Amino acid sequence: MKKPKTTRPVITFLTLILFLALLIRNADAESKRFEWSTRISLSEEYDDNIFLASDNEEDDWITSVTPGLTLSVIMEETEVNLNYDLGFVWYATNNEYDEVRHSVTLDGLKGIPIAEHLTLDLDESFYISEDPVERSEDVTSVRRTRDRYYRNTFRGRINYLFGEEDALYGGAHHTLLENDAPDVEDSQSYGPIAGINYWFNIHHGFGLDYSYTRGDFDVSDDYDQNLGSITYTYRFSPKTRANLSYSYDSFDYKGPREDYVAHSSTLGLSRDFTGQMSGSISGGYYIQDREERDSREGFTGAVSFTQRAEKSTISLTGSAGYRQQFYEAENLGFSKFYAARATLGYQLLERLSTSLSGFYTRDEYQEIDADREDKTWGGGAAFNWLLLRWLSGSLGYQYRQRDSDNAFDEYTDNRVMLTLTAFHMGQPKPF
Repeated sequence: MKKPKTTRPVITFLTLILFLALLIRNADAESKRFEWSTRISLSEEYDDNIFLASDNEEDDWITSVTPGLTLSVIMEETEVNLNYDLGFVWYATNNEYDEVRHSVTLDGLKGIPIAEHLTLDLDESFYISEDPVERSEDVTSVRRTRDRYYRNTFRGRINYLFGEEDALYGGAHHTLLENDAPDVEDSQSYGPIAGINYWFNIHHGFGLDYSYTRGDFDVSDDYDQNLGSITYTYRFSPKTRANLSYSYDSFDYKGPREDYVAHSSTLGLSRDFTGQMSGSISGGYYIQDREERDSREGFTGAVSFTQRAEKSTISLTGSAGYRQQFYEAENLGFSKFYAARATLGYQLLERLSTSLSGFYTRDEYQEIDADREDKTWGGGAAFNWLLLRWLSGSLGYQYRQRDSDNAFDEYTDNRVMLTLTAFHMGQPKPF
């Protein structure tokens, strides 16, 4: 039997409103301003496989009307935004899935002074949706339903600054996934985080990080995770640095799943070539030391490149290593993965821009569904234009495909979307 729905999302939303109100109340009128904006979008979408089925696909036209509100606090070094969108969704054929979507995000809250030597970092995202394709490309599990689900992600910490680049911090994290579909498992994780960053001099620095996670599930085994890492950084110049890191990751399951400890070490180099171009590369190795069976090992690494020009932006990323796949429609545990993503944005005309994107992910599951391999890839294109001072339009296309050793988990999905958005920007006001 599934657990009853939690009130955490409502509490989280009220907490964000309260925090923004306190931030406004205590703000310095000479250096901070308040701004608000409203919007409403009308969207028509055609989806040729609304249930991500491997065969007997069903298509549908989906209409949505989405009013939204943004409250902003603009400060000297950052801008804090609280965004809320309420979406009313209608299906032309499958009208039993007509739904109301909600989305709340808080962004930009980094290094906010709250007392002498103390700053606050906070990330919060909450949404309710019936779309089986989730927002993050890291979530690759397949949903076979358009039933509603709730996802909340929170991470916050207080930093104690005791030097120009030195900080001691502590905080907490929380992840929640709840599903109306009876055959999709509810789950959540929570725990404390702590760490320290310290520079001995201009060239030598180190970081020590720790997090504890308690994973709770309806059906799968609960677990305790202890993750710690230590990083040494050598700074060649203000724009170039190298780092050497080691992490210790232990999983203690409260059930028949096999406990393990994963050791990982990497060597990396990053450089800011110009103010418009930067890149990084890292590589290393991991070993999964299992309690009863032979250990597993593999390569871990990442590469990224970003270039911004007057009319274009290019971003390339790639990564490989291991990860634990939890808090999704499937909870498949430890897997080896390879991932790549590319995005391109270009300003065609003063009021017309275009964007292209593509991604590829390969997951080799090695715990619950051993020897299963999934390959997921896709891409999209969009044209965005400013029709009037208060009205914008967007025409987009998205493609997504998955190949799997399990034929039931395969699918192909095509979507075409046309959206019109009317918006109003309030005037920034000091307070």
